[in-house]
Amino acid sequence: MTADVMEDVVDLTSEDSEREVRAEAVKARANDFYKKAEYREAADLYTEAIDIRPTTGMYYANRAAALMMLRRYSDALKDCKRAIELDIDNVKAYLRASKCQLHLGQLEDADRMLRQVKVHIKGKSHLQDNAGAVDRDLAIVAKIGSFMAQVHKLIVSKQHKQALTQLEMAMITLDPTLRTSSSSSCTRLSGLDLDTMPMRWRLLRAECLIECRDLEGAAKVTTGVLSADPTNVEAITIRARVMYLQDTKPEAIPKLLMQALSYDPDNKRAKELLKKVRRLDGMKNEGNDAFKAGRYQEALDAYERCLEADDEQGVMKVKVLSNRAIVRSRLSQYDLAARDCTVAIELLEKLSFPGSETSGISPGDLRNSSNSALFSKLYLRRADCYMKLENYEDAVRDYTNAEQLKPTDGDIARALNTARNLLRQSKRKDYYKILGVARSASEVEVKKAYRKLALQCHPDKSAGLSDEEKAIAESRFKEIGEAYTVLSDPRKKHMFDSGMDVDGASASDGYSPFGHGGPPDMDILSQLFGGGMGGMPHGFAHGGSPFGGAQFGGSPFGMGGMPGGMGRGGGQRRSGHQQHYAYF
Repeated sequence: MTADVMEDVVDLTSEDSEREVRAEAVKARANDFYKKAEYREAADLYTEAIDIRPTTGMYYANRAAALMMLRRYSDALKDCKRAIELDIDNVKAYLRASKCQLHLGQLEDADRMLRQVKVHIKGKSHLQDNAGAVDRDLAIVAKIGSFMAQVHKLIVSKQHKQALTQLEMAMITLDPTLRTSSSSSCTRLSGLDLDTMPMRWRLLRAECLIECRDLEGAAKVTTGVLSADPTNVEAITIRARVMYLQDTKPEAIPKLLMQALSYDPDNKRAKELLKKVRRLDGMKNEGNDAFKAGRYQEALDAYERCLEADDEQGVMKVKVLSNRAIVRSRLSQYDLAARDCTVAIELLEKLSFPGSETSGISPGDLRNSSNSALFSKLYLRRADCYMKLENYEDAVRDYTNAEQLKPTDGDIARALNTARNLLRQSKRKDYYKILGVARSASEVEVKKAYRKLALQCHPDKSAGLSDEEKAIAESRFKEIGEAYTVLSDPRKKHMFDSGMDVDGASASDGYSPFGHGGPPDMDILSQLFGGGMGGMPHGFAHGGSPFGGAQFGGSPFGMGGMPGGMGRGGGQRRSGHQQHYAYF
């Protein structure tokens, strides 16, 4: 009986030894693959070794290392826990388990695992070499925990940019191989693959990016998450919000949210977003329909309700502001329309260039933006408002911006040229404003305005005024004469309207002061003052005052007498205001 039992024992020992040899050979091959960074092959071979000897803790710990490199942290954590069960002194299994828990976002579990092994190795001399690694990892967990505590605190206080910074510092602490970006973007980890990070951290980062209006960055996060888990309701909801803010495929947003609710019918965030999107779309469409029907006040009211209800600050809000600007322009509210365009442009800049200063946005950046067409429309719309407000300097700036976005557009080039001409004219005397007539005024309207103002501002009416008031009256009278000199002469008027320099106070600007052969409109002077000389005021040709009796020496302006050039002889040059008296 005993011999039979011993024989059986010998046979079992021999078989186990053979399995160990085979398992070790497989493990050695697996180690070679691991060293060559061929982790999938290594994991498969460690699995083969485990199948041969399922009670060897080292094989589980080794497979956990390969699975971690494959970013399969949940499976690796299971292997670590199994390794610890089989070999309680396997400190590497504890360290790897805590690292897996960190990558899964389980900070408290990672801290607990490390404290457990710290207690376990205490007093065991053969394990003391691992004490330093345990303490180091405990410090890392504490540091990450501190960053994450700040993240949640900052989000509650709506300081999302600072929260994003703290979150990304936690990520860098967990994975020091991440290279930070030096761009002006609000994120330090722009364009990096962050699938080693906990899913919850990545979605939290997407939400912070949205609040910082880095919509493309947030979209990339959701794409990565959904490629790994297509049913992740939070990722689907965030993706729908990004699409709404970008105003891309608006018809697909409700469908996407309905899909999320099919996975989780009670998801509060998906429900609220779906309700908001439908309500805002309804308001916007109501405004659009009223505008198309020409009911501008009704459209204005609908757009205002939509803007008040929209707290998302996305591209849709930019478009509604643009629509309201059109309506306000149709209602001749040009100042308010320009203000809407300004708000829309500033918001669009934040959406298109998150984290950038406005002064750092170049024309090339605008051209390459996905919103370049919308920028162009807003610049042109605001420029049109500025033109109607006669704010030509700002109109030139906006037409220039629009031309840089569409350099081959002839209509923009012509509008810019017109604005530049008007700007040049606005910096000189505006003879139309001086006479109080429109730029389209007829010759008759110009004469009528001139006659009225000349009578009102005649120097003979200045006798009872103070010296200062007389000086003002004289200046006003001179300006009226200058304006009439230019606007009554077709050639000079054309030059002035074309933006050329024409000075009504000069002798001729290269032309005769009497246009085509005589003083301008002597009939007007005759009506004003009467007298001989074929309509010229009495005494004018012989050195008398053109104002009916008083010589220039008696003028309230105290000019000291009429220059000889006003009669038949004399060689003195006429002053500006004297010239305009002659035009009567």
